[in-house]
Amino acid sequence: MKLCRWRSLGLGVLLLFLWGCGANPPGLETEILTPSNQWQTLTTEQVQLDVPPGYVGGNPGLELPALAATLEAWDKGDRLEWLNQNAETLELLAFQAEGDRLNSITIVQEERPEALTLEDYLQQQVATLQAAGITVSLTQTADQGRLELNRGDLTQVSYVYPETTTFWVITYSSDRPTAAFTAGVEQSQPSFQVRPESS
Repeated sequence: MKLCRWRSLGLGVLLLFLWGCGANPPGLETEILTPSNQWQTLTTEQVQLDVPPGYVGGNPGLELPALAATLEAWDKGDRLEWLNQNAETLELLAFQAEGDRLNSITIVQEERPEALTLEDYLQQQVATLQAAGITVSLTQTADQGRLELNRGDLTQVSYVYPETTTFWVITYSSDRPTAAFTAGVEQSQPSFQVRPESS
C-alpha cells in the first residue's frame, strides 16, 4: 500500500516524506539546489539545524520553487504533490539522495494547549500510530521525547521538544536506512536550536 503521509489525528505532527503521491507536474524552470560535501547549518527565521553532507534544504514556505526543482532534477517528482500540500506547515525541509533512497528531515511547530504535558502528547501520538498498524517505540527525558516508527523498510525517528505554547518536532525519515543515515541522525539532532529572536 502506498501512503502519502503519516499524520496523527488531531495533532498532525508526524509527516512522512518518503512515499510518492500523485503524478509529476510539468518541468520547472528554477535553479536546483546543490548538495554540500560537508556538514552545514540550515537556518530559517525560527530554527537552525546541522545536517549531514549531501543534504539540501530550506524553508518550503519561502523556497518552494528551488526545493521542488531539485526533487524533479533528482527524479523524485512523485514527492511534489506532498511538498505542495505541506509546504506552509513545514518550518524546514531537507533531503538527501543516497543511491536510490531519499532521506529527509522535517521540522514542524505544533501548538501546545496549556494543559497538555509532553508525556500526554507523546502517548496520544503512540496510540494513534499503533491504531494504524505502525510499530512505534517511545523514549522520554525531562526535556524531550523520541519516537521511532517502523513500517516495512521505512524508518522515521522524531524528536519532540516542548516549549510553553509550542511543541517543536524534528523528523528524520529513510527507506532502508543505512548506518550512515543513523549516525547522521545522532549527530544532527543535538544541534537543533530555536533561534532567540523567534521567541
